[in-house]
Amino acid sequence: MQEKILKDLCSPIDKKELKLVVFKNHKKHYTTGEIEECYEGVLLGSDSWMFPIVNGVPRMQLDAFLEFGSFLKNNYQEYENKKNDLLRSYSYVINDAIKKTKKTKKSFGQEWSIFKYNNDTTWGFTADSRKKRFLKELNITPEELKGKKLFDVGCGNGVLTSALSDYGMETFGIDVSPSIESAYLNNTNINTQFVQGDLQNPPFKILSMDIVYSTGVLHHTNNTELSFSCISPIVKPNGRLYIWLYRPEKDLRHNLLINTRKVTNKLPIWLQYSIYLIFLVPQGMLKEKLRGKKITWREQLINYFDVLSCEFRYEHTPEEVKIWYSKRAFSNLSITIEEYLGFGIFGDKTPH
Repeated sequence: MQEKILKDLCSPIDKKELKLVVFKNHKKHYTTGEIEECYEGVLLGSDSWMFPIVNGVPRMQLDAFLEFGSFLKNNYQEYENKKNDLLRSYSYVINDAIKKTKKTKKSFGQEWSIFKYNNDTTWGFTADSRKKRFLKELNITPEELKGKKLFDVGCGNGVLTSALSDYGMETFGIDVSPSIESAYLNNTNINTQFVQGDLQNPPFKILSMDIVYSTGVLHHTNNTELSFSCISPIVKPNGRLYIWLYRPEKDLRHNLLINTRKVTNKLPIWLQYSIYLIFLVPQGMLKEKLRGKKITWREQLINYFDVLSCEFRYEHTPEEVKIWYSKRAFSNLSITIEEYLGFGIFGDKTPH
């Protein structure tokens, strides 16, 4: 973790400043050279809140002090007292955070653990092709992006988050799953940083980002509009908020998908892995080959995990989502992506 992130990072519970306590530094290599970063430490907030930094990544989910309890107990002498304070004062909030993200962390953690950097594409896109799509999604030019700050909500493998800094932006990726560690390890752009966290409790300051970007993520939470309302305050006045969501489709393929996942997403993750790999991946790869597309078995397996394993999968219409933007003082609404199963839309935050 680079210390400069503290200018934008804050406690997800009350948006207050954080104090860094470093346990261990290390040198991380970027394309521009090596720099010293915090590899292990803790970020301290008010009212006993503490967020560990493990393997170079700030762990900003509300239950992180429990998930990494052994780490904190071994390195931070005030851990037990603060842990007891938090459990006494915030037990409901913490348990609710665990409940709503537990399965999602496992599902998407497994999904992205399959991904092989420098070999696989993401949804069929290379990093360069995703960068070009990004310009279309936001109806923006590379020149307009220079010097901006971007918050990638639900960054997954982090490939796009890292690549977008090539446009001269400072980019921040957040994901609730353990995939964030691989995103950090494989990042070579010095202007990109990664955080593990819950998008309904985002650990970034209000009005801190020029662009908040989330593609194919909000509909995998327990309440899509609630998640939208949690990330929208982070956008600066005149800043842009872009999301891509599923929309309803009335055809046999879509109905088959919906009915299949009603069964598959209740199965243990290890069993899903075996079923998809043995029974679905071969036929999926054959279908893509007949279409003239080359795809690895890992990419195909990731595709099946994404649609069949997730706990939540909601669908929304553009008309519905436009209301979400309007209620939160966004204007200049534009649908820039329309495709089978989904659409992309952005809005600009109206200055007060």
